Amino acid sequence: MNYAVVLAGGTGERFWPASTPLRPKQLLPLLSDRTLLRETVDRLDGVVSPERTMVLTHATLVDEVARELPEVPRGNVIGEPEGKNTAPAVGLAAGLLEARDPDAVFLALPADHAVGDVDAFRDSVQGAFQLAAERALLVLFGIVPSRPETGYGYVRRGEPLDVTTVEAYEVAAFLEKPDAETVRRLWNDGRHYWNSGLFCGRASVFLEEYGRHLPLMRKTVQAAVTGWDEGPRRSLERFYATVESTSIDYGIMQQTDRAAVLPASDWGWDDVGSWDALARWMELDARGNVAVGDVELEECTDLVAWSESGRISALGLSDVVVVRTIDETLVVSRERLDDLKAFVRSVTGRKEAGR
Repeated sequence: MNYAVVLAGGTGERFWPASTPLRPKQLLPLLSDRTLLRETVDRLDGVVSPERTMVLTHATLVDEVARELPEVPRGNVIGEPEGKNTAPAVGLAAGLLEARDPDAVFLALPADHAVGDVDAFRDSVQGAFQLAAERALLVLFGIVPSRPETGYGYVRRGEPLDVTTVEAYEVAAFLEKPDAETVRRLWNDGRHYWNSGLFCGRASVFLEEYGRHLPLMRKTVQAAVTGWDEGPRRSLERFYATVESTSIDYGIMQQTDRAAVLPASDWGWDDVGSWDALARWMELDARGNVAVGDVELEECTDLVAWSESGRISALGLSDVVVVRTIDETLVVSRERLDDLKAFVRSVTGRKEAGR
């Protein structure tokens, strides 16, 4: 059977001040009137049923996620006591699914990405499910680049796989956020894709690769699954207290010889990584501005203005992001958005210290 594992545990610091630990990016209606999490699960309609959808989120967000996704069984919403990156989350999900269904094939996907062509997404996922069911492979979706982007990791394809159902290739190499000069060389050469962070494979194959490349984590996953029926909360606490923190990319996908890449050229995909994404996804005015909420702009160009509470009024600004919430206002140059995460930690740290 086919399953989905939605990873919804991020804090979304790059969308501060709208995104906070108690209302992170995936629970915000950034690109439409639906939250990113809602859009993600709706995208699975007709591909994976709600009963076979598992959501991993932070323990403090379980109630909010359950309210957002009432069709997903409450027991399928798993609250992590602390964030330990994606490898423990995917490994735990693989263990729980394999215990439930030895033939389980699952798609792991972040809760905060955007897809323009949902039908194309569904077609790709169906193809990946079929490939993973037939072959002992871990299939990742490679996005055909639309620009020379330095903020994403890249995947270089190798030889084509001998399959007739989908276009897929062996993975030749991973490139972790290449520099600008490298990206300009490779982005349109036809052999490199953005690493989407979406993976598909049999739960049993994932677990075999954990055993090879993260053996201690594999044992910890097994202990958590064994103790699950005695109490999920206690099992989760023990698991996250002892498991190492690493990503599925680094811990498994970059180590395994079972990785395959399935090109996705027509999804219209975006990882919605910063406020800049709004300019790629929302309607621009004649001067290239994005305005969400109560916003008045005059003689502004390439501005991103997002108001949750009250009005934003701006005159003569260019290449700036302005965000207003009930409690905070952010003004930042679009050129400095890569520094926002560190800035937020500094600002919130001073605030908590009473300075």
